Amino acid sequence: MFGKTEHPFLDPLWRRIVLVAFCVFWAGVEFYFDNAMWGYVVLAIAVYAAWAYLLTYKPSSEAADPDKDTQE
Repeated sequence: MFGKTEHPFLDPLWRRIVLVAFCVFWAGVEFYFDNAMWGYVVLAIAVYAAWAYLLTYKPSSEAADPDKDTQE
């Protein structure tokens, strides 16, 4: 949708979970300090990050060579 999301740094699941959790936490901080606009912006980023990095993420090794089964 917005470009490549695969990167070797993000291959471990715990890093992707921390990334999404941080975005949700930061959205909560923005809402707590009555910055609703920034809260919604960061919440939208968190939703996209959850979709891209938790639901549809493919490790960088698979993304680099998607046809490795058919090359033989």
